[in-house]
Amino acid sequence: MAEKTSLRRIFAYAAVVLVIPAMIVTFAVYLPKRAFMPVAYGIAFVAVAAFMLGFERGADNAAKAVLAAVFTALSVAGRVLFAATPGFKPVFAMTILAGAYLGGETGFMVGAFSALLSNFFFGQGGWTIFQMFTWGFIGLVAGLLGPLMRKHTTVLCTLGFLAGPLFSFVIDIWSTVWIFGKFSWKAYLATTLNALPFTIMYAVSNVFFLLILARPMRRTMKRVTVKYGLLHQKPSLARR
Repeated sequence: MAEKTSLRRIFAYAAVVLVIPAMIVTFAVYLPKRAFMPVAYGIAFVAVAAFMLGFERGADNAAKAVLAAVFTALSVAGRVLFAATPGFKPVFAMTILAGAYLGGETGFMVGAFSALLSNFFFGQGGWTIFQMFTWGFIGLVAGLLGPLMRKHTTVLCTLGFLAGPLFSFVIDIWSTVWIFGKFSWKAYLATTLNALPFTIMYAVSNVFFLLILARPMRRTMKRVTVKYGLLHQKPSLARR
C-alpha cells in the first residue's frame, strides 16, 4: 500500500510540475489574454486532483482537507488584512507551513487557492495564473523538504527568503508582457530592476512571518498530526 501511495504522489507532483506549466505556456502563447480565468480554474482543478492523490490509507483525510481549508482561509484573510502594505503579506508563510506539515500536494493547493480566492478582492488578471503557480510551487517544495523544515527553523526561513525573489522573477515575466506588449530579455531586466524594492520586501516579510508563526505552528501541528494520523513522518518526531 505504501508503494501505491508513493505512486499516487508521483502522479500528483507530475501533474503540478508538468501539466500546470503547460497550461500557462498555452495561455501565454496561444490564448487571448482574457482567457485567464478558465486557465486559473483549470489550475485549481489540477491542484485539487493532486491534493486528493496525496490521500493516504489509514490517515484521516477529512481532517487533512479541513486543515488545508483552514490554512487557505488564514492565508487569504492575512493577505486581505495586510492589503495596505504591498509586498508584506503572510501568504508564503502559510503556504510553506502547510506544505511542511501536510505534504507538498497540500502546500500547492493552499498556495494556488490563496491567489485565486484573494484576487477576487484584489482583482483578477493574467497575473493570477502566475501567482497560483509560484505560491503553489513553493508549497510543493516545502512538502519535499518537510522533515528538515519541521525540525529546523533556519531551513524554514531560508526557503521563505528564497521564495521572495522566485516569486518576483516569475511575476515579472507577466509584468514584462503586460507593460511592453511582448517579452524580451532587455524589457524583463528593466522590469526586474524596477521591482527590486518589492523583491526585497517579499523576502523580508516571508522570514518575518515565518519567525512569528513557526514555533506556535510547530506545537499545534505536532498534536494534530499525531491525533489524526496525518503526514509522512514517524510518530517519534511529534514527541520531540
